[in-house]
Amino acid sequence: MRADENSAYYEGVFAELMAGFIKYKRAQGLKYESVSRLLRTMSKFLEAHDADLSGISRPLMDEWCSMRPNESRRTREIRISYASQFARYLVENGVPASLPRITKKSPSSFVPYIYSPKELQGFFNECGKVKARTPSVMPDVLPVLFRLLLCCGLRVSEALALMCRDVDLNKGQLTVRNAKGGKDRLAPISGSLLVILLDYNTRTRGMSFSLDEPFFCHRDKRPINHDVIYRWFRKVLWKAGISHNGHGPRVHDFRHTFAVYSLKSMVDRGMDIYCALPILSTYLGHATISATGQYVRLTQDMFPEIVDKTSAIAAFVIPGGDSV
Repeated sequence: MRADENSAYYEGVFAELMAGFIKYKRAQGLKYESVSRLLRTMSKFLEAHDADLSGISRPLMDEWCSMRPNESRRTREIRISYASQFARYLVENGVPASLPRITKKSPSSFVPYIYSPKELQGFFNECGKVKARTPSVMPDVLPVLFRLLLCCGLRVSEALALMCRDVDLNKGQLTVRNAKGGKDRLAPISGSLLVILLDYNTRTRGMSFSLDEPFFCHRDKRPINHDVIYRWFRKVLWKAGISHNGHGPRVHDFRHTFAVYSLKSMVDRGMDIYCALPILSTYLGHATISATGQYVRLTQDMFPEIVDKTSAIAAFVIPGGDSV
């Protein structure tokens, strides 16, 4: 049994029901990897508010669903969606629970954080200085994991889910399996990153390891939890002097930074930024190009000279376009 399918993973009187909910959903073929972490947070919230099996009241559910600092609209929508599913599960099991209110969607004001070259240099300098007591693997893992997120644009969940068989150090490519949307995709590894991955693999495993073990793992081969990575991320961020001001940076912003710098690189090589979008969208594993479209504005905001290059391309394609 997985840890998050056991009531001990959660807190308070709803612990057994939360474990049962996760098992029920996975029995339907759903992964529900991040949902258990969200439910554990919810269990702490309910315990702190002295909730009991008499039910989850309307005021309590409204408070849980309210917008939080450093939270995007989409993240809140996901949180409300899972709270609604769990509330329905409670009702089906005889526990009264108010369903979250469905509010009208408003335009998102959330803006991803894009690291500057100077911030990236400072962050990775501090990453290389990380110290921890044995048997912690963080001094070895963090500099490699964060570089992988930045250089390949992976989600942190995708990176932590990589098995040794998914990291082909001979061909220089990653296989991201069953990612968001249930799709697999390939991600090439740059030459400089490949050297780092080879060194990490040699230092942490030598020549003897199983292809079915996590590429990033504890010394006893246990997978590394996302929460552990986030705690260390905040420590490195503070050491690097990068302010966590309520809007990021977040670990996921390495992926946003990869996308923006990739678009800039393609435009610098003479490609129309809008022609580059489908390429980047496919690479990132987005379901639609519109999901990638936000990076055009972010790239133009961070690198204003991109606008001039884009206009020059348009003028070439449409004669006289530069004077319109």
